[in-house]
Amino acid sequence: MTRKSEKMAVTIEEDKVQDEFVKEIKQMTESREFLDERDEFSVILQRYAEISRKTEDGGWELVTRQIVENLPAHLKDGITVCSLEKINQEEQCRTAAGNNLENLTITPGDNFPCITFPTFYPYLDFILRAGPIDICHMKQYFKVEGSMTLNKAVLQFKEKRVQKISGTILVSATISLCKGDVAIKLYEFEKEIMVA
Repeated sequence: MTRKSEKMAVTIEEDKVQDEFVKEIKQMTESREFLDERDEFSVILQRYAEISRKTEDGGWELVTRQIVENLPAHLKDGITVCSLEKINQEEQCRTAAGNNLENLTITPGDNFPCITFPTFYPYLDFILRAGPIDICHMKQYFKVEGSMTLNKAVLQFKEKRVQKISGTILVSATISLCKGDVAIKLYEFEKEIMVA
C-alpha cells in the first residue's frame, strides 16, 4: 500500500485475525468467480510450464498458494488502517474530543455510524526464478472496498484525536481483481475482528 496514516496505537489479536482472513482468502480461491479469472495469470502459468516442463496446473497451485499466504496480511493492515483513519472524522468523535473526554464508549445501541473505509489496492508480485535470475515477473493488483462498524468499542483520545481503540469491529469487504481499468468482483465477506 502506498498510503501513510497518522500513528494510532492499535494492536490487533494478530494470529486470530490473520487466521480468519486466511480462511476467507482460501474460500475466495475456491470460488467460481476466482477460478474464472485464471487466464489473468496466464503469463506466469505458461512460463512455469515451459521452465518446469510440467503442466500449468502446478503453476496455478503456486499462484493460489502465494495469494493465500500473502493477501490476508494486506487485507488486515489495509482494512484496519483505512477504517481507523476515518473514525477521527466522525461527528461523535469530534464532539467527544472537543469536550476533552478521555474515553468514548461505543455500544450497539449508540447508533455510531457505519464507516465506509477508503478503497485500497494491495498487490502481489509473482516471480519465477532460476537460481539468482528472475525469469518472469508479474504484478497483480486487487481492489478492496467496504465498511466497518464498531459493535462495542472504547475510543481513547489524546490531544483531541483518537489515539487508541479497543473492542469489537464488524468488517464487510469486497475483493476484486484489477484487469486494467476494470475490477472484476471475486469475493465478499463479513468478519468480526477484535482490536485491543
